[in-house]
Amino acid sequence: MRSTVFSLLLLVPAFVFGQSYKRYERKADRLSIALTEGILDLIPLSERVVRVQWVKAGAREEREFVFERKTATPKFKHIETPSQLRLQMPMLTVVFNKSTGSLDFLNKEGKIFLSEKAGSRKLSPDKINGEACYVAEQSFSSPEDEHLLGLGQFQDGNFNLRNVSRKLTQVNSQIAIPFLYSSRNYGILWHQYGLTYFNPADQEVSLVKDERGAGSAGDVEVTTTSGTQRVSQQQSVYNGKFSLDRDGEYSIMLDLGNMDNRHLVIIDGVAQIDQSNLWLPPSAGKLVHLKAGEHTVQVECKATNTPKFSWKPAEDVTTFRSPHARSLDYVVFSGNDADEIIGSYRELTGPVPMLPLWAFGYWQCRERYTSGTHLVETVKEFRQRNLPLDVIVQDWQYWGKYGWGVPKFDETHYPEPEKFIKELHNLNARFSISVWENIDKKSEIAQEYIQKNLYIPNSPWIDIYNPEAQKTHWDVLNKNLFSLGVDSWWMDATEPENDALAGKTTHFGSGDFYRLTYPLFVSKAVYEGQRETDPSKRVAILTRSAFSGQQRYGTINWSGDIGWNWDTFRRQIVAGLNFNMTGMPYWTTDIGGFFRPGQAQYTDEKYHDILVRWFQWGAFNPIFRMHGYQSETEPWKYGEKVENAMRKMMNLRYRLMPYTYSAAWQVSKKGSTIMRPLVMDFQDDPKAVEQGYEYMFGKSMLIAPVTEAGKREWDVYLPKASGWYDLWTGKSFSGGQKVKADASGDKIPVFVKGGSIIPLGRVMQHTAEHAADSLEIRVYEGADGSFQLYEDEGDNYNYEKGEYTLIPFKWKQATRTLEIGALQGAYVNYLKDRVFRVVLVKEGIGIDTTETPAATTIAYKGKSISIKLSL
Repeated sequence: MRSTVFSLLLLVPAFVFGQSYKRYERKADRLSIALTEGILDLIPLSERVVRVQWVKAGAREEREFVFERKTATPKFKHIETPSQLRLQMPMLTVVFNKSTGSLDFLNKEGKIFLSEKAGSRKLSPDKINGEACYVAEQSFSSPEDEHLLGLGQFQDGNFNLRNVSRKLTQVNSQIAIPFLYSSRNYGILWHQYGLTYFNPADQEVSLVKDERGAGSAGDVEVTTTSGTQRVSQQQSVYNGKFSLDRDGEYSIMLDLGNMDNRHLVIIDGVAQIDQSNLWLPPSAGKLVHLKAGEHTVQVECKATNTPKFSWKPAEDVTTFRSPHARSLDYVVFSGNDADEIIGSYRELTGPVPMLPLWAFGYWQCRERYTSGTHLVETVKEFRQRNLPLDVIVQDWQYWGKYGWGVPKFDETHYPEPEKFIKELHNLNARFSISVWENIDKKSEIAQEYIQKNLYIPNSPWIDIYNPEAQKTHWDVLNKNLFSLGVDSWWMDATEPENDALAGKTTHFGSGDFYRLTYPLFVSKAVYEGQRETDPSKRVAILTRSAFSGQQRYGTINWSGDIGWNWDTFRRQIVAGLNFNMTGMPYWTTDIGGFFRPGQAQYTDEKYHDILVRWFQWGAFNPIFRMHGYQSETEPWKYGEKVENAMRKMMNLRYRLMPYTYSAAWQVSKKGSTIMRPLVMDFQDDPKAVEQGYEYMFGKSMLIAPVTEAGKREWDVYLPKASGWYDLWTGKSFSGGQKVKADASGDKIPVFVKGGSIIPLGRVMQHTAEHAADSLEIRVYEGADGSFQLYEDEGDNYNYEKGEYTLIPFKWKQATRTLEIGALQGAYVNYLKDRVFRVVLVKEGIGIDTTETPAATTIAYKGKSISIKLSL
């Protein structure tokens, strides 16, 4: 009897999960493995990429949103042994273990870089809104030294995501993208379109409401989809207890169900999660160290929410779980480094189009400008004060009498809008405008949508999944805005706001299956509509949400309606770095925070400190943009000292335009990323990989924003490399050490890697003011280096036809020789003659040195030339 029971126990994993091996079939595009329940397909997508799909009872998600680019199936072969099946590609091998049913992924050297945890592949039957579905779950082994980044943009402050618990939903200030990058040189796209839990914390603690409450903080005005409203801030307190059987690291999760204004979790009297803002995402997770024994927990939240608190022990496992799935589906990307992996991801999901040159200049935004005259006069003031600007933004409510969200100017304050937009253009400024997808159903413009049944039922949101809704929406935007001269789109609340698809029915069916993907289709509608209407203007979309593949639609994301304190500022840095690891290269924040300290902001020197530090960091974001709620955000509103500090950073941003625009070309052509966590360039330096508040801007400049008040020095870790140079002074340092950098009030620590070549242009008031016919070329010696100077027409898509120029620069350290290669390519009115002033950087040659540094002047006429430099 005992023998029989033991034999049955051995069969439990296969019986429970239905994954006993039966047979396999080699097909033209895959290796198809029959299990006792369902089919496990291994599908090569490229030499470095494989897709894993497990389908039960023939159910699968038939719609394909992410992988638009059809690529030829790479060559692959298979090998069967008594214990395993191997699918082999030139750069990647997948091994199926017949006894456990699990998969191992091996690189070209035959080394395992990723493994499924045996027995963790699950498809559990369930229902959502009466429709059959599965709970799809897969766990992967994760060694202790692994660093995991990505998943989008979150406000929980976590940089390394290993063991962190997260709930992937789309809400204001949170962007959920189920793509994960590992320091072990792989990426995973968890290919689900609905709600996903990352490292789900399943040990839920019973919470009891303290009826005495926490009192009321009064009502406040906040921005909502229906305009400015007063929202109650009354809080409730909940208490609970839980016990642990060992000391160790634990992942805790707070889930409040809906947006809130307070994340407060107190364990044993210590605040472990503590964040306040007028808007906060529904959930937050954190890793904490706890001892064995009983623990008390206290949660404070808005009285209208019902909190859940849960935990799980930290372990060497990473888990994805999607409760509303039709099948299990994920994609593994392998490579030698992050650029190669992200490049492979974009190769299959769509390349990043070039943004217009002006998009890399300064964006001036506030909530809000009140008339066309207000916009024009503001730009004039920027010009008079020699404050560079390329874009001015009109936030909401320009629609006035026409109804909420209606994309049409109320003539009361915006008469003849094409005239004020032309004035802006004459001032060499571009015009961006806020548009929404929840157009007032009572408005005249909404009637066409209603007649065509283009709203999601019982929802204020357009059913953007419907191709007719996409066409209609673009036609409305074109007629009322784009045809008047609008240059750029601010697509607000594209989540749609606050997870609004849950429980709804869309053109594709139940919104629960697609609730992460709405922003992808909003961006698609505008990008494709504008390109078809006028391909001479590159699409530039600033949008609050995103999903995998959205990089192909000319989008820029920002971090939503955030607060303004130092803690919030720090959270934006790690949020941006993780977002950029999902293949989305263009990102920004509301410099100074969206919610600000009222009238005090204009005179409070403590706020000026953080505002200037944020502005300095913003100058080294892919997109450089100011914004603020109920605030006059123009630099001069904060006094001469702040204005001068901002002007200094603006001037630096514009001088670096040749460097930044060339880096943008590497994004579009080579799969690169501008805002680069240090793991991208220094993966073999463990200390560098850990840095959550330092990053590379392009591949040459290390940025270390100051994130504390009142600092004049700042500790900076310089990764192991062939030397570093302080951008401001030219002083050199060895790599692999921590240094104290000058952090005087008008400086952000910036270091240039040895072996770098940095082109500098003139100070400009807008990106079209000066042609790049005279550039300073700074050489930072210490190692061989190279740089490609990219130029095109700055707008339109002719670069896709090969109409651009490249000038290659190479620095040879051994001979101290700079080689400037022959000009490659051409476009209309390209520069044939130019002057290069070549400077070999040494101590005393900083970026803002008052004296012009000694230089070798070169008249360049497109032919290769070699220059030997000496100190």
